[in-house]
Amino acid sequence: MTGSPVGVINLECLMSRANILFTSGYRFRGDLNLANLEAAFSAVIECIEKFGHRLHFKAQDDFHWHPADALEKRFRVVDSDDIDAEFKEQCRHSLSLVDEGNHCPMVLTVIRDRNSSHDFIIAQTSEHTYVDARSAEIIFNLIVDYYNAVSRGDTRHRDEVIAAAKRITTLGSDEMVALLGADGHDREANIEGLVAYPIADVGAYAIPLDAVPECLEKYKQQRFAPVVQYFDIKGLLDRCRLKYPEVTQNSVACAALTKGFYNLNLKTRNGPDEHIISFKMLSDLLSPELRKQYSGNYIAFVPVSVEGNQPIEDMAKDIHDRIRHFKESKLDLTIFKLTEEAVDAAQVGTANDPLSFVVTNWNNYRFINSPEYLHGCQSLRHQSGVNIEPKDTLGAVLVNRPILVINMSPNHELCLSFFPSLRSEDETLEVAEHIRDVFHQHRAG
Repeated sequence: MTGSPVGVINLECLMSRANILFTSGYRFRGDLNLANLEAAFSAVIECIEKFGHRLHFKAQDDFHWHPADALEKRFRVVDSDDIDAEFKEQCRHSLSLVDEGNHCPMVLTVIRDRNSSHDFIIAQTSEHTYVDARSAEIIFNLIVDYYNAVSRGDTRHRDEVIAAAKRITTLGSDEMVALLGADGHDREANIEGLVAYPIADVGAYAIPLDAVPECLEKYKQQRFAPVVQYFDIKGLLDRCRLKYPEVTQNSVACAALTKGFYNLNLKTRNGPDEHIISFKMLSDLLSPELRKQYSGNYIAFVPVSVEGNQPIEDMAKDIHDRIRHFKESKLDLTIFKLTEEAVDAAQVGTANDPLSFVVTNWNNYRFINSPEYLHGCQSLRHQSGVNIEPKDTLGAVLVNRPILVINMSPNHELCLSFFPSLRSEDETLEVAEHIRDVFHQHRAG
């Protein structure tokens, strides 16, 4: 890829085959200036150099970025009687944005309540080949900053936003690994620990590689709306922190998901009382400061295993400790590098992976913690929805098990959304039901 200004991240080759369009929905109440928002969206995304390129794929170990035709800056406004239902429909049809080879890395859709124009969702849809969820968040924050500056007549801050957007680049994975590992880590010890780490998929949620092509063929016959649930996490969070004050919201939420899978295994999948639940947790490799400079798929899929028969607060503590371990040891960086090496060796998609699900956390803390994140508007909810249509088996192996997305909103509301299942939507609904039961058992007051 000599001569391209876009750094090489092999994971992005895999993302291009998985064909993932993910949507973050930010719900507000207030007065929105559509002209200012469209101007902000256009001004920021045209500064992102990577968006002016396309990934050309020949094989997992043979791909490159090349300049694209004119960037499609799609800004849309939709009126609806039910903005949450419309959000799901936008997610269902998000893949149409890249149909017929369209070049559309990011789209902004305003979904307005037809009966109450002050209630609306700004839906940011991104192509995963270009950005991970954290990179998309950084870009959305810049769009909001530009909008706020224009709405307040602050031209100096508006210009600072454009300068910040122009500084965003994609650093190649080799350079990023060197940067993140500059203060040292024990790669060999991490690999030894990874090999020895116990994992199991007792419920057989992961689709075996030899079954993926048939599942994919059937899956492509229709497009699915996301399964989305909302929970008040405060009761469960208080219970866990009563015993372990240090546990994070993310660890507690993941414990609830894990307990849901465990209960389902006991009820319908002949799981023994004592068994582990293993899953992949997406780990963000970059600090907030580095995120402002570098945009791309800088994530690692780290295995986490928990004894499912424990009290839920102990499960949360085990997950919390595992996260601390893989951050402090830089195991996540080791796994990121191993994935890059596997792509170079054309080895991705050659072995089954016994982990039951994948979980990722898309929290936008600026949105959660800022009473007026968007000028003149109240922040109400962060929600999500994803659609996928893998182009081949290589892409399908990234999404061949349940994938769950966590979003937190103000007032301890948790949004849980599911990627569509390549095998069975009924399986997704069954998992969702058992997770819902766990949260309902621990509702506050």
